[in-house]
Amino acid sequence: MSSRKQRTRDRILESARQLLVERGYHGVGLEEVARAAGVSRQALYLHFNSKAELLVAMAQYNDERLGIPEILGPAREAKTALEALDAGIAAYGAIEPQIYEVARVIYAARHSDEAAETAWQDRMAARMDNIRPVIERLRAENLLAEGWTVDEAVDFVWALVSVHTYEYLVVERGWSIDQLVGRLRVMLRTILVAVSDEGER
Repeated sequence: MSSRKQRTRDRILESARQLLVERGYHGVGLEEVARAAGVSRQALYLHFNSKAELLVAMAQYNDERLGIPEILGPAREAKTALEALDAGIAAYGAIEPQIYEVARVIYAARHSDEAAETAWQDRMAARMDNIRPVIERLRAENLLAEGWTVDEAVDFVWALVSVHTYEYLVVERGWSIDQLVGRLRVMLRTILVAVSDEGER
């Protein structure tokens, strides 16, 4: 893709992100996005075939804009499974406050709009893809607690590090993000990590 086309695409995605946060999902149509980006509706369709495609690309663009792949780096590069688990929870604490507004808007529309549901499922699949390697490392290092399968553990962590957990505890109940991260770390080590012969997790 040429640099000019990339700049136009990024301008469309940034306009879509800003409008979603400002107006809510149903207050934003493709015409409004095109107008805000300074392009025609036809030009928008040259980049995105549908609203669903635009939303998925916008969420991915937002991840890149915020440096989320780099934030997740320490979890991928950790020397041990326990370090990877702790780094993954720390990454959640760094990421969730930055993506919350966009995620909240898409989640609110997912049951009534197919494009929003597509975008939501894409983001949830990406989140699971980041969790699974950590759980597989726990199993590979014989640290996954007895009674857990990898799939169950991935589901459990995914549920705990959801937009809803952040919203309920940080946004609504006033917890600090450090408080949430600390509690999640203790909970996951207590529930998912096997006790060693020395009684340590």
